[in-house]
Amino acid sequence: MGGPHAHGCGQDAPSYSGHEAGGTSLGTGAIVAPMQDVFSAQGKRVLDRLASQGGSLFAFDFDGTLARIVQDRHVAGLTESTQQALHDLAVVAPTAIISGRSLADLSPRVKGITAHLIGNHGLEGLHASERVMQQAQDCCSAWLKAVTKDDRELTRAGVVVEDKTYSLTFHYRQACSPAAARETIFHVVSTLLPAPRLVLGKAVVNAIPSGNLHKGTAMLELMHQLQTSAALYVGDDDTDEDVFSLPDERIVSVRVGKKATTAAQWYLTRQSQIGQLLQYLTEARARAVSA
Repeated sequence: MGGPHAHGCGQDAPSYSGHEAGGTSLGTGAIVAPMQDVFSAQGKRVLDRLASQGGSLFAFDFDGTLARIVQDRHVAGLTESTQQALHDLAVVAPTAIISGRSLADLSPRVKGITAHLIGNHGLEGLHASERVMQQAQDCCSAWLKAVTKDDRELTRAGVVVEDKTYSLTFHYRQACSPAAARETIFHVVSTLLPAPRLVLGKAVVNAIPSGNLHKGTAMLELMHQLQTSAALYVGDDDTDEDVFSLPDERIVSVRVGKKATTAAQWYLTRQSQIGQLLQYLTEARARAVSA
């Protein structure tokens, strides 16, 4: 299994022409203390400044951010109020969703609200070449074959393997012992060749082809393609840290839930506030246009 696939899982980073130049510093340059409430007076000033720029991009993770985490991932979706609020924002500003779900899974859940969808933790969507996509698919196909050849250990631990074509996700939300399930997953993936990049999430372990493509590179490529001068990204999980940790002061980063170990600059106290944030951004944009 380490034969042809050992060379086929590396990913080339997309090239960006001048993404460091221009724009206004709205991110780290606007922060005077670690991780503050985005609805604080200072946070609202940053949001207002961001919304006042016509070229700003507003991007969001899906699970745990736009949609609440549920026991059964198959039934996850937007509430009617969030769906309407996201639609209203997408009417007045470039809006995107960057998710760990595959595009085939994500698209019907957002019902065409935004044209800018990126899946598989940044691999599937705007910026990946056909060669890179094929390499990732071959890699995951080999991993899946190895994992399913004898999956009794995973089954006993209560682990479900999801094939997302370009990545694998090991779900253990329904396991009797989450700790034991994680250990089982780590043991199984340690045998995979070439070694995947592991990103831990909420009751999931994501196995992703190693390389330079992730949510952060997807965010930069989307900003480049849309020629945006500034951006907001909201996420809730470890895969979102690839965006939060970008050394790009044009990006305002918001994490759902306050956490000590994060590169995000701001936090949203709980997921149920996402509709409020969407509405605030839409109204701030409307105020800027009418001013």
